Amino acid sequence: MAKVETSGKSAAVESLVQTCIKLVCQHMSVLEERISDLPASLLKDILPHLNIVYLDRIESAVQSKGISTSFVWEFIFKDLVKTWRCRPMVSQPYCDWKQKSLERLFHVALYTHNRGDKKYLSNLSEQTVLSMTVSYVQTLSVVSRKVCRLASAELKPILSELERGAGCLKLLDRWSPWTGVEKDLLYILHRLLDHGSVKDVEMGRCYGLDLQNWITTRCRRPDGVGPLHLSQESVELPVAGTSSSIQVTQPCGSDASSTGLQRSGTAMEEVACKRRRITWLWDMPTEFPCDTFLPKCGPICPKGQINSLDMQVTPFEIINVVSPSLPFWRCLHTLHLHNERLFKDSDLQVLVNSLQMLCSKPGCILQDLSMAVNDHTPVDAVLEACPSLRSLSLDVFPPAPGSCNKLIPMRALKPLEPKVFLLEKLSVKSSHGKVQVDMEGLLTTLRQTPNLRSLHVSGIHPASPILSTLAESNKTLKSLTLDDINLASCHCEILHLLENSLLQDICLKDCQLLDKCTTNEDFLVPFVKTLKGLCSLQSLALPENRLAKSVKDLAELFSGNSPSSILKLDLSSNYILPADLLEFSTLLSLHKRSHHPSSRLILDLRLNPLDRDQDVKERALRSLIPFCHILTDSWDSRSTMADHISMM
Repeated sequence: MAKVETSGKSAAVESLVQTCIKLVCQHMSVLEERISDLPASLLKDILPHLNIVYLDRIESAVQSKGISTSFVWEFIFKDLVKTWRCRPMVSQPYCDWKQKSLERLFHVALYTHNRGDKKYLSNLSEQTVLSMTVSYVQTLSVVSRKVCRLASAELKPILSELERGAGCLKLLDRWSPWTGVEKDLLYILHRLLDHGSVKDVEMGRCYGLDLQNWITTRCRRPDGVGPLHLSQESVELPVAGTSSSIQVTQPCGSDASSTGLQRSGTAMEEVACKRRRITWLWDMPTEFPCDTFLPKCGPICPKGQINSLDMQVTPFEIINVVSPSLPFWRCLHTLHLHNERLFKDSDLQVLVNSLQMLCSKPGCILQDLSMAVNDHTPVDAVLEACPSLRSLSLDVFPPAPGSCNKLIPMRALKPLEPKVFLLEKLSVKSSHGKVQVDMEGLLTTLRQTPNLRSLHVSGIHPASPILSTLAESNKTLKSLTLDDINLASCHCEILHLLENSLLQDICLKDCQLLDKCTTNEDFLVPFVKTLKGLCSLQSLALPENRLAKSVKDLAELFSGNSPSSILKLDLSSNYILPADLLEFSTLLSLHKRSHHPSSRLILDLRLNPLDRDQDVKERALRSLIPFCHILTDSWDSRSTMADHISMM
């Protein structure tokens, strides 16, 4: 690149090639006509200079010459989402960067100003960006009141396209949506849920009982049996903290979705006292005919059905909103309930009873459940209430004040004879510090789930009985994640499990693996040897274990006549210094060079202090590049955009 002197300073000017590329990009029709005459190398140089509309137009012609545009879409996404480096390694073999980047750009255009300083948005109006990107939106996120623009006549075609294409709706902002301009929000939700393709809904906190009720009525499936005015079903739910029960009645198959809550006078007084006279009925109607929105909406108003619901809820909302209506949510395949406050045992009991009623009904399709429990809640009792689950995730809280030592009523749900459950994925995590769970219930669950494929345990102790039970009862386990669990005294159990498993993915995060080792021969060397014998292993993650200098021993995974065939190795957050990495890279490169592997190892080195010696770091990375896709805090060797970044 040529340099000129200006006022004693050196200023870079465009090269002839860059000037020509800029002119070509301004004459797209000529480029499309002559594209077959251009060499592939020049085309790859031109692509990063095109805006998204031109890039989309030229994509087919470029691909016919054997050039993928994926590297440009990847750069655009990573330019928009600066936090991508902090996220876990991508486990999917293929990532649709075009879809991800254009979905993100749709939200940028909807909620913010056009970033005209970016070449991929140059000379494009907001309307053009919205029209071009809307067909790539799979998940629509509501993050501000600007979403109400979709109800305008100008953006009606955009909303219509969202109805056809968007399958997931994320309500991320706080709303009180039943006054003033928020009627437009209700219209948008109505179009997406009742007229559109949205089947998955995620709700943040503070949306209020009215919107929660309106959304959750879409979780009910009409039975369609008999006259609508005659067909009813009722269930009885215990009132938390009282000896009374509530009869909940719902018209089956009716579009009039309000749930009748019938109580005896005594029960009503007890509830009023306990809940400080909080009413259980909602003022907002749960059904809006389309003529409410005329002339925007037509005369026929279908009612959508939600298959997946993810809600941020409080214990009050669990007991007053979710539990009474949960037995009727037969549309749900997936239910995730998140809360940040402690449960009372009585409240948790009501929720589990409601789940049991739902799962006992014919036609219930619930297979994926996530909920919070207390530390002494028996895991097997929850599973017994929902025996058809394929995936169960429990967030374990410390006991609430006033909780009993054991949840006796839930223990009564346990069968006399052992059962075999269908569960394939189990997660038991504590987000609130290390806790000691009901170990009997957890081990019983492991023994009764022979088809378990994935287990994630976090912040739970002790670990030794879990590892021993897995080795004996869960031979088909494919994925194991242990997070924030002290394994310093469990070396024998770890090795025994590895010798008796078919694990494909192993993650031991912050497990203090080497805390009680005086030398690497105490654990790391036999650990590596055992891993090499595990032919099924594809991914190994050991973040936050302070491997430091010991990282060099992991290079032995790829040595000898029978090297490990793992495809991903996560060594992030291990206090690996540049000199440690150089020693590791030298050994790994030596082993890899002798075996000529067909695929490159994905190596995650993020959150290590590698910048303390830049020269040594660069030497280590250069020796790894022929054999590895490298992730560090400053760059990603999988991206082929490095040569173009300075030009964007």
